[in-house]
Amino acid sequence: MLEIKDLNVKLKKETLLEDINLKLLSGELNIIIGPNGAGKSTFLKSLIKIVDIYKGEIFLDNRNLTKSSINELSKDIAYMAQFNQNSNLNTIDVLEISRRKHSGFTLKNKDHDLIEEIIKEFELQKFLHRNIDTLSGGERQKIFLAAAIIQEPKVLLLDEPISHLDPKNQIEMLEIIKRKTKENNFITITVLHDLQNALHYANKIIMLKNKRIIDFQDSLNVDEKMVSKLFEIPCKLFWQEGHPFSFFGHSHDELHKNRHSHKKENNDT
Repeated sequence: MLEIKDLNVKLKKETLLEDINLKLLSGELNIIIGPNGAGKSTFLKSLIKIVDIYKGEIFLDNRNLTKSSINELSKDIAYMAQFNQNSNLNTIDVLEISRRKHSGFTLKNKDHDLIEEIIKEFELQKFLHRNIDTLSGGERQKIFLAAAIIQEPKVLLLDEPISHLDPKNQIEMLEIIKRKTKENNFITITVLHDLQNALHYANKIIMLKNKRIIDFQDSLNVDEKMVSKLFEIPCKLFWQEGHPFSFFGHSHDELHKNRHSHKKENNDT
């Protein structure tokens, strides 16, 4: 279990996160949603000490991580950033560097076996010796996700892993994240902006607003009032065959009703 107690983050005099309290379980995908500037990315960065914690404690299986170094944390927590800077690395370089956090400079047989397994599972063979900067956004995201997974973390942090991806690649990425979280018993925390995907794939939804958690719910318990309060805009939620659909700020006034209708038109002649 990952337990976060009274977490506060400040930059100079500005509060970035305030009184964050959570208990997250292994094998569950937790998705953070909230408006821009709520502190979603900052929350992930605080767990890996990219930004400093002003006050509070973090426990992993009752072990206090608050005083651990970044290098120590990286053995338990894998982090996939929202924006990956350009590099001069090939795909195989990225995968091997990820394993060196555990094995040091010289990779062992286990490391090579894990790399081979992830290459086959993610179908990365044709990218292995290509510079990652020459690949598409979807290909790069898949490689960075594979690199995070082969670190064998207890906690997996993913900041907007499907941003800038087409629908097919979005679904493929989220299916992988959901499956690997369960198979490897990860505690996964993911930031998403897409409410429909968040509700569909998450075990738990973390609602973050104004630097605070305003709700923490099983995804099936999230309702229209919660979402409307979170984003300060009317929201309608519908479920069809296990798939959620959301509509924001949606109304029909007299001016638009003749041009905008949800009724199926009768095209019979």
